[in-house]
Amino acid sequence: MGIFGKANKRTVQNGATVIAQGTCIIGGITTEGSVHIDGKFEGVILEADLISIGKTGEVIGDIKANNLIVSGLLDGKIDCNEVQILPEGKVIGNMKYNELIIEENGKFEGQGIRKGSKLESRYDEVENKINNIILSPAHQIKHDQNS
Repeated sequence: MGIFGKANKRTVQNGATVIAQGTCIIGGITTEGSVHIDGKFEGVILEADLISIGKTGEVIGDIKANNLIVSGLLDGKIDCNEVQILPEGKVIGNMKYNELIIEENGKFEGQGIRKGSKLESRYDEVENKINNIILSPAHQIKHDQNS
């Protein structure tokens, strides 16, 4: 899917902001258009329709956009409707999304939360039961007798 997928079907009235390879920008960008990063960006990008991070691109910061496509590296907080991590793309951090696509050899490390999800984990409940079994008084008595 990638860059030529669903993200390019919409018409963007605003132009594209491009951060070329070899360029480093520290700061913030607010645009209703698209942002393509082949260089390095540290900061905040808000309200963008599409953010694409090329293979040589590196972003460290907060991202809020409609669509995000990552071929390079993104380290930070992400709030996007659709996130695509392409082969060799790396995302580290906390992510809120509606749709998440991780292609083969794409990597995500962090915490992801689907917006509006009704799913609830019961892991804490089960973990407490397990801990009560392991740390039960009968177990403690046997352990103390063996000492």
